[in-house]
Amino acid sequence: MRLIQPQEGELKIHGLRIHYFEWKGTGQRPLVLLHGLRDYAYYWQDFANRMLDEFHIFAYDQRGHGESEHAPGGYLVWALARDLKAFVEMMGLDRFDLIGLSLGSRCAMAYAGEHWPQLRHLVLVDMGPQMARAGAVGLKEDMTQKAQRPPSTFSYDEAYAFFQEQWPTLDDPSLRRLIQNALLLNEDGTYSYRYDRRLAEITTKSAIVEIDYLWESLSRIQCPTLVLRGEHSPILDQKISEEMIRSLPQGYLYVFPCAGHSLPRLRPKEFAQVVRAFLLDQPLPL
Repeated sequence: MRLIQPQEGELKIHGLRIHYFEWKGTGQRPLVLLHGLRDYAYYWQDFANRMLDEFHIFAYDQRGHGESEHAPGGYLVWALARDLKAFVEMMGLDRFDLIGLSLGSRCAMAYAGEHWPQLRHLVLVDMGPQMARAGAVGLKEDMTQKAQRPPSTFSYDEAYAFFQEQWPTLDDPSLRRLIQNALLLNEDGTYSYRYDRRLAEITTKSAIVEIDYLWESLSRIQCPTLVLRGEHSPILDQKISEEMIRSLPQGYLYVFPCAGHSLPRLRPKEFAQVVRAFLLDQPLPL
């Protein structure tokens, strides 16, 4: 089945060129999606197509990711949340649902702590105010090592085969657009990831100073909030997720059995079913 392709545009937000996608179907309710660290807005292509009967969907490449500009001033969560605030204002969204994955979850927490009255529902996907220790150590090592060596490069065929394996539900036009959103075409004809390699900084000192602020933000969020966790995720463990629910005035937890971190990609059908039920105030699947 041919997937619906989003419309695209660019905005100037806090001096940065921000690229965004807008999926339009029969649904009218605004839904904003925030991707994770080193990802890109087109990550949501599969999920968006599953939700267009109910929702009008927006996603943008966060600063330093995808086709948006890199940020000389850095990537603290306060800057990410200000970008989100500016984006929804420019798009004319007064009240909407918000989903954040991984880094996007941190941005969503920071935003919702100050602006929760604008949110119908909030979904935080496999990331809390702090990471599980094993995941934090592994991510820091991976990001630091990659920042210290030249970027990996791929041929187009290698990139296509990789993303086809990662996203078996995407059709050919979607895979080609995903490659364009995620990868940069180099002068020698090879491809490399677009994300700013300085993002390694947020896995070290930046993340530490944000932890207390994000826990405080959770306690202020009054809208219904769903925390989603993969049972085997190295990023969000049982202890932290349960503490999140205790901190949230209207918090709910759903665990995907035998799943890892990137839930929209790993469990696309189940993820969409769970999120749809929550956003429509229906019972969550058992």
